[in-house]
Amino acid sequence: MQISSKLKRACITALLLGLAMALCAGSAFAAKVIRIQSVYPEVAKGGVMVKDFAKRVEDYTKGAVKVKIYWPNQLVKAKEAYTAVSKGMVDALYSVSLYYGGIVPAMKAEWLAMGWDSPHDAYELFYKQGLLEYLRKANEKKDVYLLGVNFAASMGFLTNFEVTGLESFKGKKIRAMSADAPLVRDLGASPVAMPTTDMYAAMQRGTIDGVLYPYFALSTYKFTEVATTVVKPGIHTPAITDITINLKMWKSLSPEMQKAVAKACEDTALQSAKWSDKWDNDAFELAKKHNIKIVELSKADRAKLRALNQKNWKQTAKQSPELAGAVALMEKYLQSKKGK
Repeated sequence: MQISSKLKRACITALLLGLAMALCAGSAFAAKVIRIQSVYPEVAKGGVMVKDFAKRVEDYTKGAVKVKIYWPNQLVKAKEAYTAVSKGMVDALYSVSLYYGGIVPAMKAEWLAMGWDSPHDAYELFYKQGLLEYLRKANEKKDVYLLGVNFAASMGFLTNFEVTGLESFKGKKIRAMSADAPLVRDLGASPVAMPTTDMYAAMQRGTIDGVLYPYFALSTYKFTEVATTVVKPGIHTPAITDITINLKMWKSLSPEMQKAVAKACEDTALQSAKWSDKWDNDAFELAKKHNIKIVELSKADRAKLRALNQKNWKQTAKQSPELAGAVALMEKYLQSKKGK
C-alpha cells in the first residue's frame, strides 16, 4: 500500500515538531555552567576550598548551576585572570587579591597585616560588618562581582634563626610578599621577593633567613627540614582568598539562583574557617614533632607590631579614596572590638 504525499508531509511535519519540542525541553533544563579559573592547584588548600564551593553550588541549585574548575594556567595565566573575568573571557576566578590589587586598589585592604585575629573575626568583618559589600562596589566598577571570601589558614614567620623578640629580625633576609614588605623593613630586615617554589632551596642555602608564609608550609613545602623556629602570632590570621565572577554572568542568573550560589560561597567560607584553624593546629603539632621551636611574642612586642602595622595602614590608605574607605571600615571594627 502506498502512502500519499499528503500523509508523508504530515508525518514529516509531526516528526520535526516533536524534535523541536525535544530540543526546546532539553535547552530549558540545561544547567548553567560557570567556568572558574583557580590560581591554586587541585592538591593545594585552595584547591580543596574551590572544590567545596563547586559542589555546594550544584547541590544548592539542584543541578541548575554547575561550576567547572580549571586549574592554574589552563585558561589564562594568574596575573591576567582578573582582567579576563572583567572582559567575560573567563566566567569566574578563585584567587588572592594580590594579583589584581593594582586594578582594584580597595582590595589591598584584604592584605593589611593584623586586620583580624581569627577566622571568626574575619568572617564577622567581611560578612556582618560590611567590608564584603564595600569591596563588591569597588569590583563592580570593573564589571566584576565579588561573590565572597574564604579563609586560607594563618601566615606567620618561619625562620632558620633563633627568635627571642622583634629585635631578632634585624639584619635578616625574609621572603615576603609585596604587601608585607613594609612591615619586614620596619623590623630592620630586608624583604626578598621570590617564587614559592624557590623558598625551600633558599632557606637551605642561607640565601634567605626566613619566610612570611602560611604555617602549613611546614608540611606542604617540607619546611620541617629547613626551619628551626615558628613565630606566633600570625601576621595574617587567616589569609584571605576571593571568588569573583563576571558581572554580566552574575546578572544572568535568576534571583533564586543568585541566592543559592551566594549561600554556597558563604557556607564554604564558614567551612574554611574550621579548616583554617585545623591547618594551623596541624602545623604546630608537626613543628613540635620535629623539635621546631614555637615562639610566642611578648605582649610588648605584639603591641609594637600592631603599632607598626597601623602606621603602614595609614600609608596604604593614601593610595586611593576607595582603599581609604576600606581601611576606615576596618579601623572602626577594631575599635569596636576594643570596647567589648
